Amino acid sequence: MKESIGSIKSGLIWITGFSASGKTTVARKVYYELSTLGLKVIHLDGDDLRGIFGNHWGFDRESRVELAHSYIRLCSHLASQNYIVILSAVAMFDPIKSWASDNISNVVQVYLEVPIEKRIERDKKTKNIYKEGSLSDSYYDIPKFADLTVHNYGGVSPTTTSKEIVNFFLDKCGSVSDNGRTQYWNEFYKNAAPSLESPFASFVNEKILDRQTMLEVGCGNGRDSQFFARNNHNVIAIDRSDSAIVQCRSSYPELNIRFECGLISDISNLCNIDVVYSRFVIHAMPLQEELDLIDEVHRVLKKGGLFFIECRSINDDMFRDGEILSPTERINGHYRRFIILDELVERLENVGLKVTYQIEDRGLAIHRSEDPVVIRVIAEKR
Repeated sequence: MKESIGSIKSGLIWITGFSASGKTTVARKVYYELSTLGLKVIHLDGDDLRGIFGNHWGFDRESRVELAHSYIRLCSHLASQNYIVILSAVAMFDPIKSWASDNISNVVQVYLEVPIEKRIERDKKTKNIYKEGSLSDSYYDIPKFADLTVHNYGGVSPTTTSKEIVNFFLDKCGSVSDNGRTQYWNEFYKNAAPSLESPFASFVNEKILDRQTMLEVGCGNGRDSQFFARNNHNVIAIDRSDSAIVQCRSSYPELNIRFECGLISDISNLCNIDVVYSRFVIHAMPLQEELDLIDEVHRVLKKGGLFFIECRSINDDMFRDGEILSPTERINGHYRRFIILDELVERLENVGLKVTYQIEDRGLAIHRSEDPVVIRVIAEKR
């Protein structure tokens, strides 16, 4: 267990169940158990949150769903800042569970199952919500695929239940959310037609020597890969999307481009690369993936090799749109993590890449009516 504890930095334990199932009591015990292990923990309770949010929402199903989504977005925001969030709230709606699983790492939904008659008995001694046997069960979706179901009655103590939850969470921890990226990009590239090279590709081609060995990370539909190949560079192009690679291979059979599906670490015999090229990719991956990418780029570049990056800035207008996952992450159609230039430069230089060029501005990546604020960076392996 000590090894798993050391690896845990964030997550969500969502303790749910109908009113009087013991959510708050168990959540407090879970908070205590995790705190004693030295972990950063926050407990949010549904009743408290409703009041904190100003009792803005009603009690019809639509209002409850909207409120539940607000709970989970807040949990995501806190988890992204390296907290384990314990949420004790009913909020049992299938779309909310799916959203949490897709967008938050280390999520555990715990369903406290308690028979109706037992809940009514408990409720008479506390909130007295179940007046005259009236229940709110029909408003909610009883979890069919809860990660853990606990029968929280019949002599089972809150301490016993909390220890079961903590042990389950610690054993399960380590999952990384995909944020729906795989499905989105696979669908996107099924119909993404080849197009002309990007302005960034033209910019890069003017900065590099002839006949370079180039690695493009996140090649998409191959628009820039084919441009570099036609300019006599030796191109290896990778993307995580199966659909993208299938389409690239069928679109450019006449060009000597090695199209591969996966990450840099998945591709064999990568070394002594002259140029690594990454356009509109870093902002499409969570921070840990970016850190892993930077490490791999440093490994495969030859001494004096160059890393070219173009990505969306946190100062881009789009940053203000969409659902909030964290201080830098949004979902607006699909996942994006907007980049802070100074922090990107620091991460590059921490692994031994010297930033020799940087700019953050509009007018660099104009596409039709869109003129985003983007970052361009050139880093050299010293």
